[in-house]
Amino acid sequence: MSQQFVSRADGYVKWLRERVGPRLIYLVYATNLVFDEAGRILVQRRYDFDWLGVPGGALELGESIRACAVRETLEETGLRVEVERLVGVFSHPDYNLRYPNGDYVQQWTACVVSRPIGGQIRADGSETLAVSWLAVDEALPLFPPAYRAMVRAALESPGEAVLEPIYAEPVLTPYYPLLRAAIGHAPVILPGAMGLVPNERGDLLCTQRTDDGLWHPPSGYADLGETTTATVVREVREETGLIVEPTRVVGLYSETPLMLARFPNGDLAHNLGLAIECRVAGGALHADGLEASAVAFKPIEELLAQPFADQSDTPQILRDYLHHEMWPVLR
Repeated sequence: MSQQFVSRADGYVKWLRERVGPRLIYLVYATNLVFDEAGRILVQRRYDFDWLGVPGGALELGESIRACAVRETLEETGLRVEVERLVGVFSHPDYNLRYPNGDYVQQWTACVVSRPIGGQIRADGSETLAVSWLAVDEALPLFPPAYRAMVRAALESPGEAVLEPIYAEPVLTPYYPLLRAAIGHAPVILPGAMGLVPNERGDLLCTQRTDDGLWHPPSGYADLGETTTATVVREVREETGLIVEPTRVVGLYSETPLMLARFPNGDLAHNLGLAIECRVAGGALHADGLEASAVAFKPIEELLAQPFADQSDTPQILRDYLHHEMWPVLR
């Protein structure tokens, strides 16, 4: 790590750290794997860690993953890029970061692949100290574990987004109440997952939510200490009683206003949602009685006919689910 570290965090990260201090929190990042026509990868030397990295950074409130990846790449490297596909979300606690100033982070990193469409390589001299193209086999040994996993996933799974291992630490820390205790009702970025669980007829597992009375696929926010796949397994089990196995990434949702939420108590959130198709592996159907008053498998057409609020993300995710050829969707 740099011995002359001065935090350059601003925007959302600075605002949040002023309220929560250096404690462990989720930060949502967009990481961009940019390849040239020769198959080389765009790499950079960072100011905060003494390792080789790739373009990317923390999401700002109201910004999509796609826009964040494009912005960060331009700011850090001088290149304009076009995002081509989603590689996956990487959130394993093994990838937790402790910055030189003591800030502690569990990454919730959306990795994308992009191609250059303009600009000229240059280091910004602030976040990035040097930028270059490097052969992938030369770069891989120089990357930290998270970047190595992302690059390997991009090369080994060009058609589908990768699923993380199902992992949860023995004691999880619910993230939503931790943040609200520090920031009140203010807008906050919150990652989570939705389970799309079909039966043999193609109907989807849904709960009748106690807040709006409508039927939605089970979903919820990530707790500190778990991967995205563990989030979806936990949420489905808690809300419906079923044990599921994740099978495929349907899409990642971050665009606003689609993913902006206002809760009845005044809480505001910019939600990030990874939609994951799952199969039933066990358990027995029952509603939790708290978030869900009933649970059942419902035809998708029946679900889409409900009077959803304009800001609900459920209709878009259900429509995307019907088009398997589009997976993984990046919105």
